[in-house]
Amino acid sequence: MNKTIIININSIVFHIEEDAYEALRSYMIDIKKHFGNTAESKEILEDIENRIAEMFNERIQTGRKEVINLEDVQQVIIQMGRVSDFEESSEESGEEAYAEGAKQGATGEHTGRKLMRDPDDKILGGVCSGLAHYFGMEPRWLRVLLILFVLIGGSGFLVYIILWIVMPTAETRADKMSMRGEVPNLQNFKKSFDEEVKNFSENFSGAGTHISRGARGVGNVLGGCLGLIGKVIAWLMLIFTGLNILGLFIFYVFNLMNLFGLENPIVFPPLEVLPADDAFIALTFGFLAVTIPFLALFLWLTRVLFKTDRLNNYLSLTLFAVWIVSIVGVIYYCISAAQDFREESTINVQKNIRAQKVYSFTEKDVRVLDASEKDSLRSKFNIQLDGKDLRNSLHSNIELYFESIDSLGQPYIQYNYSAKGKTYQLAAERAGDIVYGAIQEGNTILFPSHFLLKKNTLDRDQYVRVTVYLPRGAKVVLHRELEFKLRDISYWECLENYEDKDHQKYTEWTMTSTGLVCAQAKKDDDDERENVDEESDEKQVVERRDSVITIDGSNVTIEVKDNNVKIKGKKEDKKSN
Repeated sequence: MNKTIIININSIVFHIEEDAYEALRSYMIDIKKHFGNTAESKEILEDIENRIAEMFNERIQTGRKEVINLEDVQQVIIQMGRVSDFEESSEESGEEAYAEGAKQGATGEHTGRKLMRDPDDKILGGVCSGLAHYFGMEPRWLRVLLILFVLIGGSGFLVYIILWIVMPTAETRADKMSMRGEVPNLQNFKKSFDEEVKNFSENFSGAGTHISRGARGVGNVLGGCLGLIGKVIAWLMLIFTGLNILGLFIFYVFNLMNLFGLENPIVFPPLEVLPADDAFIALTFGFLAVTIPFLALFLWLTRVLFKTDRLNNYLSLTLFAVWIVSIVGVIYYCISAAQDFREESTINVQKNIRAQKVYSFTEKDVRVLDASEKDSLRSKFNIQLDGKDLRNSLHSNIELYFESIDSLGQPYIQYNYSAKGKTYQLAAERAGDIVYGAIQEGNTILFPSHFLLKKNTLDRDQYVRVTVYLPRGAKVVLHRELEFKLRDISYWECLENYEDKDHQKYTEWTMTSTGLVCAQAKKDDDDERENVDEESDEKQVVERRDSVITIDGSNVTIEVKDNNVKIKGKKEDKKSN
């Protein structure tokens, strides 16, 4: 049974055994005697105590070990180094002293570099300088690389903000030594502090004599104004970031509902080109890739405005790792989906239609069914209505063309089914999964409004091109339902030629060698023809050098002066003067 004592180091309470306390007390007395003669002894002693408190805290295990014993104190002293060793090393050269201190520290904990932000060499947050210490590089090269990432795609800014939040600041001297990979012992504490004092003396000696009270007052006022403006901007950014996170979450939930069959107006079209399982994973990756930077910015603004503690390092690193994985996942699915649109294949199918005097073409909306059509729709258009929702399987990307053939030729319809895929074979298989075809009922040829994709067929830019080949001189009636599928002709221009309202639902056309021509002539053409007829009824006389031409209605008289010949109509007789 050992007697324990409660001590306070760096505002942390420790339970320590009595003999361990005596050893620690003797060690601290030696340190204070050694550094007590310097003006900076208070700061050095605080850094040493902070480091000792961290090392004690690492040895405490809740529920198993909650008291510091003599062995723990001795291990800490070995890692920190004794004052006697430090005094002996001061007689050696600087390089030998540093090597000795590193050798002593090597007997203890891991002395590798820690990833921390450097507050002494920073432009914004000290991220680049901290990374430079960790990788053994010059900070300026990392800053140049960061600027390039910002200019190329803007991703460098998000990475910088996330690292700013994830990386802790090297506040104490022990943190700065760990950041540079130095052993946090007595010798290096003294060495680090001497370097700081030297740099401070060189850079800022005499600066106070050049700053007047008025300049300091102006600086305080400007600092207060800038601080107020900064807080207002921070609050606006906090609200904006919070609303973005909320909007992204709502967008994610509603798209999940779409994937699971609960359709709603919020649709993200790129998800339609992926299978349901892949679409769920891609949507999650995209949500995390966009939301995590906003979340990191939101947490950082909250910490700045409300002075809260920074996020746990493990949680921060986990979020950063998840963000990186999400970015990689989004890139993978984008490339995979793009490759599935690389090749295009078309299948041509030709079907004859019955010859008739007047060809009437119209469209049937397969989404609207009468009670009498439910049983016949399967046989008509080969659309399976097995109780499933066909809205995701029906597509309206259909184009309708009309071409002429010989007047005695057999009329027919040619269907071109097209689709895309990673290979020609896969694209051809998808084109073969398109279900579409017109039917002929009497004098009417009925086109479905949509084509159907077979079950489990992905959307890969499928479309149908329909070309109707009719003999020249054929009469054609086009109903208004086909207006938006017609190509190369204008249904609306032909419709404007009609004056009566009976033709509002259809237009009449004639097949010529150049294609369909509206059977109803324009009003301007009719007026020109009437004007020509009226002018032809008036008598006109044209006199030339050798003849006289008289036009009187339908009669034409030509008098030749030399031969005394008068020609009237198609009849010719000689006449003397």
